[in-house]
Amino acid sequence: MTNNTADNDNDIALTPISVPDPAARERARRRRKVLAVVGAVVVVAGGITWWAVAANGGDSKPVKHTAVIPKAFGAYTEAKDGDTEWTALSSVNTDPAKGDVYLTYRASGGRAAMITVTLDPPDFTADDGTRTGPGSESETKDLLGVDKDQKITSYPAGKQDGEIQCADTTAAGRTITTCAWQSKAAEVTFSPVLNHHTVTGQNQAAADLRAFLDVLRIEAKKA
Repeated sequence: MTNNTADNDNDIALTPISVPDPAARERARRRRKVLAVVGAVVVVAGGITWWAVAANGGDSKPVKHTAVIPKAFGAYTEAKDGDTEWTALSSVNTDPAKGDVYLTYRASGGRAAMITVTLDPPDFTADDGTRTGPGSESETKDLLGVDKDQKITSYPAGKQDGEIQCADTTAAGRTITTCAWQSKAAEVTFSPVLNHHTVTGQNQAAADLRAFLDVLRIEAKKA
């Protein structure tokens, strides 16, 4: 099997993982107990497929903010009800009023985007017990699923404050790109997909996340 690598350019490399690793996001959301994951590598005709079984639940409902999820951004259009790339989840919430959302958007040529939005993210608690607000370096690395020494690349966030931060993570020879944007009001992650496989390519992923953020409306709840 080809060993995929990803430089910070516009190249996109396929990787045989059907979904972003839910365990990586769980490390950043351990205080919400979003996912319980069991993974296995199954050898099938023509290659190796990554299967993940996940159960999600227990998300806290947002208390300070609401969000209007865009129907489209850039070249992408929101997938129809029941059409999702989040196949590892036992249920897929797309209503931000009910908790964390797991969104799928589709574009031409088999392209898709897997996006999560969390409103009112709580303070992050590091392994040493230190508590920090959203957007700290330790939370960003946990959210992206990278170790403390791994490189994270920052990109402009467009109309939103702050930065988009992206990293490539590799496990068992499989590499995926994940980008994230954080504020005190919301936490958003983005993973690019091609033909139901995650792909690498940080520049394009950051540009697509920026296009999503430009039309995402986050508002304070009315008293």
